[in-house]
Amino acid sequence: MARSVITRNDVSIQTRLADELFPVHGDRVQLQQVVLNLILNAVEAMGSVEAGARELVISTKQDHTGVRVAVRDSGPGIDPAHLERVFEAFYTTKSSGVGMGLSICRSIIDAHGGRLWADANEPRGAVFQFILPCGERELTNPLQAFHRM
Repeated sequence: MARSVITRNDVSIQTRLADELFPVHGDRVQLQQVVLNLILNAVEAMGSVEAGARELVISTKQDHTGVRVAVRDSGPGIDPAHLERVFEAFYTTKSSGVGMGLSICRSIIDAHGGRLWADANEPRGAVFQFILPCGERELTNPLQAFHRM
């Protein structure tokens, strides 16, 4: 789904997907929407970088709290003062952005009992990560979570 924009922006992709992750319960379409949004945001951010390689790394791993997914880019990064603010509704760092994508992503992950956050990527860029709990649990209605924003 993102292949054309990845190719157009000359981005190389690596995947580092862990074997034998514990299952998570959730809405497949909503979780795909989150991952796709994080990928497209990363590719768009790297499109503004003139020098250096444009690299996107998508990884998964199991830790003691659940399954972690990370999307790392080599773009311009995010001002540390705005790492939490990028998840606010209608806040955007893009000239053509509406500021809803990351807010909706956070609501989806929250509704699945997880957590979504952003950090600096070393040596440059940003990393967006979310963790989803393993095993069975009752999911919050995603629409209710969205309306709590």
